Amino acid sequence: MIRTPAASAAASRIEPAEEQTRRGQIVAAAAAVLGRQGFAETSLKDVAREAGVAPGLLHYYFESKQELLCEVVSSLEREMSRDWQQAIADIDDPLERIVAALDHAAVRCSERPEFFRLLFDLYNLGLSSPAIRDRCAEMWARFIDDIEHEVRRVLGQLPAYAVVPPHELAVAIAGAIDGIALSGLVMQQSSRAVYHALKVLLLSLVVTAYVTAGQEPPVARLQSLL
Repeated sequence: MIRTPAASAAASRIEPAEEQTRRGQIVAAAAAVLGRQGFAETSLKDVAREAGVAPGLLHYYFESKQELLCEVVSSLEREMSRDWQQAIADIDDPLERIVAALDHAAVRCSERPEFFRLLFDLYNLGLSSPAIRDRCAEMWARFIDDIEHEVRRVLGQLPAYAVVPPHELAVAIAGAIDGIALSGLVMQQSSRAVYHALKVLLLSLVVTAYVTAGQEPPVARLQSLL
């Protein structure tokens, strides 16, 4: 990162212990501005004004608006991942975990559309920037790893394992979650019904597991969960 003399001078007045806090404040301010205005309509000056810092100090931490977007999306992604894991942490039943996880995804899409708008802005930038594409790949890998961990936990409690390898199934689920969110943004309509359809498809894997094991699927239980 190249730092201008003005930015370096401003940063030199910050104690090392304060630096991480100040960086976090800038990221939070950027998330607020980007969420309201979108990436294309936001400038670094807008973010500096929101954070209450000099533009030169902002440039000390972030070389470009693209770099700041990467940090904002990555921060929001980690926050939402923690929320999702907390939402299902106390649920042991594998079927209930599937339902709770997909219901949480539907709520997340409805309540946090700004996250998905910024995520897709970042993906779009990554198509022409190898550095941003690498950052997107890191986030995508974390997302898939989280889902694969959950997939293996659920499948391990069923009478037979899935016919689809856990990693490939996790990639398909991750793609479906993001794709449903994107379609909702494009169509300007709620995605809850589509997330419900995804929930039905995933629960159908439970039926497959029982049939593969030669057991009667818990059809009544599945219907009650839906």
